[in-house]
Amino acid sequence: MGRIGHYAAIVLTAGVVSACAGGGTQPGDAPATTPPSSSAATGDVWDSAVRPASAAARVGTPQACPMPFAFDVSGGWTPRPNPPAEPRDGLEAACDLVADPAYLRVWIGTEAGSSPRGALERFLQGEGEITEPHFRDTQIGKGSGVEVTYEKPGDQRGRAFAVATPLRTIVVEVGAENPADYAKALPGYLLAKDSLTPIER
Repeated sequence: MGRIGHYAAIVLTAGVVSACAGGGTQPGDAPATTPPSSSAATGDVWDSAVRPASAAARVGTPQACPMPFAFDVSGGWTPRPNPPAEPRDGLEAACDLVADPAYLRVWIGTEAGSSPRGALERFLQGEGEITEPHFRDTQIGKGSGVEVTYEKPGDQRGRAFAVATPLRTIVVEVGAENPADYAKALPGYLLAKDSLTPIER
């Protein structure tokens, strides 16, 4: 090999070594993947940004759905006592608050010593097919209770809270036929939750 050929071989070899050791993405390399963020993978099932509606009336009084509990309702909700609903393992439907096509339904349990979580579990047994139930302890009125949110077939959502006194329990659910109506009804549900007061002790 002549002197020129010898130098060319050295330069070619150095170039190959440099290309192998250098950084950057080479042709054919798989691009690096970025793991999904936790906020993208986990939604806010409690709709924390939604605020309660303004109060316009109160139910649970002798004039509107007499019950052992009372709470505020916003304008546009019509009380209907004793709705025709099948009992759910000791829970009786006591009152509907209707703002078509959404509603709030109040269930009263007369089993003394029942817990809020137990009342919600009995309520859910009558809901049919549900998925993704999430429970949490939460403030209800000036006391404490338990709340559940869940999904139903057809993109429907459901949510309910429960509290207990030594004599009975109450479950209040919000229902609607589609996500848009559910979103409209949610402020009224939150108002009921924030203002609930036991009349009996």
